[in-house]
Amino acid sequence: MARSTLPMALLAGLCVAISSAQAADPVAPVLNPEPASGWIISLGGTAQLGPKYDGASKAGLSGMPSISWRRVGEDAGFSSPDDGLDYALYETKTFSFGPVASFRSGRYSGTDVKLTGLRDLPWTIEAGAFAEFWPIQDRLRTRIEIRQGFHGHHGIVADLSADWVEKFGAFTLSGGPRLSLGDKAFMRKNFGVSAGEAAANGWLTAYRAQGGLKSAGVGAALDYEWSPAWTTTTFVKYERLLDSADTSPIVRVLGQRDQVTFGLGATYSFKIGG
Repeated sequence: MARSTLPMALLAGLCVAISSAQAADPVAPVLNPEPASGWIISLGGTAQLGPKYDGASKAGLSGMPSISWRRVGEDAGFSSPDDGLDYALYETKTFSFGPVASFRSGRYSGTDVKLTGLRDLPWTIEAGAFAEFWPIQDRLRTRIEIRQGFHGHHGIVADLSADWVEKFGAFTLSGGPRLSLGDKAFMRKNFGVSAGEAAANGWLTAYRAQGGLKSAGVGAALDYEWSPAWTTTTFVKYERLLDSADTSPIVRVLGQRDQVTFGLGATYSFKIGG
């Protein structure tokens, strides 16, 4: 915490001024608190129930950790539960950008008999860059993430979002539209079916997916600050698969185009240094 100090010389001067009959009107001393020091570290995690893979009709559980930090005295910045894990290299009150990373779960033929014959799609780490802009400061945030896949797929994905943010005491309500795109490599890996896979599967026909729109939807979250240390978050996200994703037999025959995710998260914040 910041402390205020008063030099002994100033105290002595004040005593003389108060005791003197000819002293002028007293002037209140100006206190110069020490600047706040140290860092606030926020560690959190979310558990979510959503599609087992893009286009799936069955839901599964997954989780994602989070970490952020800020100087003591700085306000905690806004983030949405579906944001990637990012770090701002440049940041003002209305604009920021920097690297970002995200995790995408895989699709495995052994988890569903209807996936028999399809190649496994392993989990993927996606890394790239993000940019945020607040057209209305502290109220309306727009964000874009562009990420390259590593391991499971090697395509490029782009997620665009906008969130209106309202605070009601300890509550913070946010939400807005979502749009997701993928290049040809990403779409074919996730939604394409080769002739060999179609023959081995029996339910599906061969399909060659194209790059472009993947989905559009909306997301919403409600945060509650129980104390300066603890905050919990509940959220829901709806996506409607579009274009090549929507017409894929993986979606039309085995899955569904409407994708809904529910989640619950918690964050613990503590101070270090200072």
